[in-house]
Amino acid sequence: MAATRRVIVFLQENKTPDFYFPTMSAWGAAVANSGNLLTAPPNFDQPHDRNAWVHYAMGDYPAERLQLDNDTVIPFYSWLAKQFVFSDHHFGAGSNSTPGHMLAVGGQMPTLKNPPFVGPHPVWNLPSIFSLAESAKVSWAAFPDQSGYPTKFYTSLTSAPGNSNVFRPAEFIPMAKGGTLPEICYVWSPAGYDEHPPAVSTPDYISKGQGLVWDRVQAVIDGGGWEETVFILTWDDWGGYADSVPTPDIETAPDALHPNGFQVIGGSRIPLIMFGGNVVQRIDPEWHSHASIPKTIMDLLGLPPMGVPRVDDAPSLAHMVDPALTRPEPPVPGSAVVQPTPPTPTPTPVAPQPWPGPLHTPLPELITLDGTPLPAPTDGVVRKTPPKPPKSA
Repeated sequence: MAATRRVIVFLQENKTPDFYFPTMSAWGAAVANSGNLLTAPPNFDQPHDRNAWVHYAMGDYPAERLQLDNDTVIPFYSWLAKQFVFSDHHFGAGSNSTPGHMLAVGGQMPTLKNPPFVGPHPVWNLPSIFSLAESAKVSWAAFPDQSGYPTKFYTSLTSAPGNSNVFRPAEFIPMAKGGTLPEICYVWSPAGYDEHPPAVSTPDYISKGQGLVWDRVQAVIDGGGWEETVFILTWDDWGGYADSVPTPDIETAPDALHPNGFQVIGGSRIPLIMFGGNVVQRIDPEWHSHASIPKTIMDLLGLPPMGVPRVDDAPSLAHMVDPALTRPEPPVPGSAVVQPTPPTPTPTPVAPQPWPGPLHTPLPELITLDGTPLPAPTDGVVRKTPPKPPKSA
């Protein structure tokens, strides 16, 4: 009987369940399947900032209604989704990358847009799963992309002692194979391997992203960590792709079109797969946001509350781990993946329970590590007219 000793979170880019996992409908997941599935991914980026999402939610911007044949394009991810936990009611923020990543790290979003990727950028003194682990003397590591994104936005991760636990992307695999990974790991991918749709033609951007995650999982297995590790794989935001299931209107922020506030949380659904040597096989139908990721880690590793209500009160996925189980290891990288046979008859999707907390409430003031007041973000630019799809579409 193996107990959880480690949680590894992989954060990739820009997907919705309907876009990325349509064949999961045969397993009882609440995803659409149009039957016209693409065997090659769209090779262009979509508008997916706060303006695009608000107009999409308002109904005057269609977003891109494409669907991949996930069994062909992302066979490793498809195998994991069918063999372990596939969450079909997970969601992020109604915006783009930086709010999504920060929500997954510490349950708070000090901005509703992407700060500059090059040059000076803001740094916020916010709590995170890493600052909580540091105070609880639980070992941790962050592996941001090649530019330090997104850990460079946290004061505690850009100064001592926290910055000593921030590593380059290439350091993950040697540490995993050597069995030296700490108890909490968040792992991002460098540009070109994060599955972000390209600005210029890069036909293999998804296969390269899946391949790196696959290699990283295998490195943990090679290091003897399969039975003691829980993996969480998810994506930062919706990426500009349509989805058939609306999310609860939990928290709002004002904008030029909605002075009284418009939905921020939940944003569109985002796929989440939880897997590992002790993780059950199940479609998870319950509502939860990226804030449930740190909450799940806290529950699995016995950490105290973070002091951020959005995290401390979040639904947890820790009950999906059963120490009495010994689940199969995934196929090795590069091998032919044989997909499991879907159940017969096709299960009916299970409806989630209603969101248990308040609805339609303004984003709260942020909680900082030193108690300095920090107002809720209102910097998400929303224009009168919806965006135009890229010409390459």
